[in-house]
Amino acid sequence: MSSTPDVKRHRPPIVPGILLILLGVWLLGRQLNLPLFVGDVLWPWLLIAAGIVIWARYIFLPPRSSDDLFWATGTLLAGAFLLVWRNGFFLSNLEGWGQLWPMVPLIMGISALVEWLFDMRKWFTLVFAVGANAVGWIGLGYTTGSIDSMTAWRLAQYWPMLIVIAGLGVLIHALLGKRADR
Repeated sequence: MSSTPDVKRHRPPIVPGILLILLGVWLLGRQLNLPLFVGDVLWPWLLIAAGIVIWARYIFLPPRSSDDLFWATGTLLAGAFLLVWRNGFFLSNLEGWGQLWPMVPLIMGISALVEWLFDMRKWFTLVFAVGANAVGWIGLGYTTGSIDSMTAWRLAQYWPMLIVIAGLGVLIHALLGKRADR
């Protein structure tokens, strides 16, 4: 029996590799004058890169926290939205945050839903996702003209349902938590 100490294997960092790949893709797209890479679109790509790095960290580097998924998905979606909007591919008829504000709760709601899918014990995260998506979709319908102001107002009057859903989420969490303790 030898008494050699346990040596932890050190894994080389993956983040520099991911950043080099993304930088190379960015520079290649610029060199080839591809639509998503021309003009002043660098900063949405930085958000996309940050989201990819956070996702990679979640996948490859334990310990994992589902909270990271909220930020990874939100950053990635925000960058992707800004990229396609600034290039006229999506909602290009809307101008400024007075009309684009519904994208914020939508991105937050989708991010919370992704987080919940990876940790379904977080019921309040699901409740937040439902509420944020409801606000975002109704707001987007109104700002794009898909629903008129009267319909938007009628839908907005149901906002207390979000409190009911939040209460249900807290109740389910409390009941399931007590059952898990037994």
